[in-house]
Amino acid sequence: MSRLTEQAARILDEVAAFASARGQTVYLVGGFIRDRLLRRACADIDITMEADALEFARSFASAKGYGPAVFYGRFGTAMLNIGGVKVEFATCRAESYPEESRKPEVRPSTIHEDLARRDFTINAIAENLLTGETLDPFSGRADIKARIIRTPLDPDTTFRDDPLRILRGIRFAGKFRFTVSAETLAGMARQAERLRIVSGERIAEEVLRMLEASQPSRCFLLLDAVGALELVLPEVSALKERGTEHPCKELFDHTLKTLDNACRKTRSVPVRLAALLHDIGKPKTLRVEQGKVSFHRHEFVGERMASRVCQRLYLGAEDTRLVTRLIRLHLRPHLLAKENPTDRGLRRFIREVGRDMKPLLTLARADITSANPGRIRRAQERIDHLETRITEINRRDRLSTFKLAVDGHAVMEILGIPPSRAVGWTLSHLEQRVLDGKLPNRKRDLKRYLAHNRSRIVRMSRSMVG
Repeated sequence: MSRLTEQAARILDEVAAFASARGQTVYLVGGFIRDRLLRRACADIDITMEADALEFARSFASAKGYGPAVFYGRFGTAMLNIGGVKVEFATCRAESYPEESRKPEVRPSTIHEDLARRDFTINAIAENLLTGETLDPFSGRADIKARIIRTPLDPDTTFRDDPLRILRGIRFAGKFRFTVSAETLAGMARQAERLRIVSGERIAEEVLRMLEASQPSRCFLLLDAVGALELVLPEVSALKERGTEHPCKELFDHTLKTLDNACRKTRSVPVRLAALLHDIGKPKTLRVEQGKVSFHRHEFVGERMASRVCQRLYLGAEDTRLVTRLIRLHLRPHLLAKENPTDRGLRRFIREVGRDMKPLLTLARADITSANPGRIRRAQERIDHLETRITEINRRDRLSTFKLAVDGHAVMEILGIPPSRAVGWTLSHLEQRVLDGKLPNRKRDLKRYLAHNRSRIVRMSRSMVG
């Protein structure tokens, strides 16, 4: 049992004892029960009760010395963070939704009404913490056993009230490898257009969490099946279009295979997102000339498109930089691996890519898809050989964090020249000799070279910069 699991068990015992002393009934509900039945760790506890949950949370926190709770009065909820375990207290409630909003009007309810308003049957299970009785009016335990996503009420009502549940259900299906029931899937499709009323932030959160699944292609296939993909990621949906009858690689299928490949190699969401978006520039750059298909400069078009996608997904500046850069560079490892470049060429590539080399090679490996196992094996071997050479060069030169060992002040002092473009030319000249392996990048060696070749370097620098 993990530390957080032990902590959660202790907190539940404390909540039960506190409620019992006050003569109140409290229920454990939702994801904690679901994950426990799935034998998955969970650090979030949801407690609900028919009495005033805000007052209960305030009194519980005070009695146990946990510090003040954070209150969300409109929904009748309060949050405590106890040693890394998030505990939410909520008053049982029923909800009704205006037609053009997913913000509900809330009223107090019974525990049975509270369970009925929940998104899916697997989350509509409650346990009386005082008696241990389980309330499962919608057969959530059976659905967990059968690995099915299903709504407690009519799917159209569930998704019309809160269309974000469409994305949540698809995310759960991907995360747990569950099947969405036919009736629920049909309801998602009928209500998909209502995703337009959901805020961009909430959609972005769900999409990024889908990328955390071990096989996120399941999520994007479901998004496509219910008509939601073109609403949330039209750039990916466009990959399904066939712009030619030429038997070229199916872009959508290839993209999802690349995504799943990447997920087997990294947990990084930005790298996984780059895998999902790496070919989105191809539909705009498709050309068929003399029976040959090309996507000239699609990586640059894709880079610009991906920047806008990252903005919609509210990615931070560093994650956006990584995603777009990987897309711009994603063809380079394959080209280099086929060309078998010189060490000099590889040094330039190493310096250009810098700290992004590992995720770039991860994407390059993920991008190798084919129905021909031999072709996959040969492509992987070429990338492996390229990485081996890069590792060896890095070991010798440590170029990933390359910095010339001397600066402009040393150049001016040794050559006896004032600040000018000649200083910059000389630094570039030194850098080139280091990159070519003709000079070690050590201060004493570079200074010695400048001193020994002072007249020639001064003459060359003046002639080069005019």
